[in-house]
Amino acid sequence: MTWTALRWVWRLEAPLFVGMPPAGVLNRCRPYVPARVLWGAVTAEISRSRNGESFPDYGKLGWETALNCRFTYLFPAEKRGDKFLAWMPKFERMRGVQWYCHGGEESLSDRDFRRRLLDSRPGTAIAPESDSASEGTLRETECINPWWRDSNCQGETNAMLLLGYVFLRNNGFRRQLDNIDTLFVGGDTRYGLGKICRVGWHEVSGDLSVFGKRVHLDREHPEIQSDILWGHALEGGQHQIQGIQGVKELLGGWDQGSPWRGALTWAPGSFLERSTAWSIDNYGYWMHQDKR
Repeated sequence: MTWTALRWVWRLEAPLFVGMPPAGVLNRCRPYVPARVLWGAVTAEISRSRNGESFPDYGKLGWETALNCRFTYLFPAEKRGDKFLAWMPKFERMRGVQWYCHGGEESLSDRDFRRRLLDSRPGTAIAPESDSASEGTLRETECINPWWRDSNCQGETNAMLLLGYVFLRNNGFRRQLDNIDTLFVGGDTRYGLGKICRVGWHEVSGDLSVFGKRVHLDREHPEIQSDILWGHALEGGQHQIQGIQGVKELLGGWDQGSPWRGALTWAPGSFLERSTAWSIDNYGYWMHQDKR
């Protein structure tokens, strides 16, 4: 095997903000943690632990991490009994995005799911001349709550967990990842947001499945056989994606200190009528491998 697959589960210890396009004065939050966010957080943590008091070489370590580690997205999960059950998105005709738990045994609409998951925090800028709220700056920021909201107020409230997978090339970086118990992910981490603590970490064996889908570990990149996207996929990738349905998003950002040109992508939950092979690239984007 070229790659080793491990499953990790994190408990959210503080509100988590991962931004997406705003709606008016509301800074909206994604209901999952993208792989690129995890790559940045892991790179920062390993760099600081290696360098002591000297300034870390984030660029070099980031390149090494991207080459040897591949991350799936972290999706919200609950612990029921001794099992960790993840909630996964799927786009459906006439219904939009639906969220399914444990392979489809339970489902919620995107609106109901976000209601259970998210809360908002008000904020404003302070005008220095008056020491009061600056006009026109009042806003709200959505965050994932550390606890699931019980929509019926009748059951127990469960801790918010985040579940995903890591692939390691020839088991590289295994020791570094073994030593990471706490990470800070997403936005506003300097204000205490985004603290997650690891509560589960083990190697995947047996049927070698990821989120219930078959995975191949003997290829150049880890490959998942799936009819549903659980990461962003570039629309204009090496192989065109025929027959896909779902939601498109324009993604952009910064890469090693330089602005990254925006690219049109298919969002998590988009689907195909048939199962096909997807590889995961250096920054967690899904790449279509079927040439048909």
